[in-house]
Amino acid sequence: MEAAELGKFIATIRKEKQLTQVELARKLNVTDKAVSRWERGLGFPDINTLEPLADAWESP
Repeated sequence: MEAAELGKFIATIRKEKQLTQVELARKLNVTDKAVSRWERGLGFPDINTLEPLADAWESP
């Protein structure tokens, strides 16, 4: 998956869950700048962040 495609996916799900970038970042113990970079297609989440990212979509 391309970085831009993944970024779009992360942004879409985050918005559906009505989370801000700051809120998502806090759930993942990363910076809001990291979330912004992912969503803009400028990088990928660290491999160790993928499972917590998936879990973040399930929690209220």
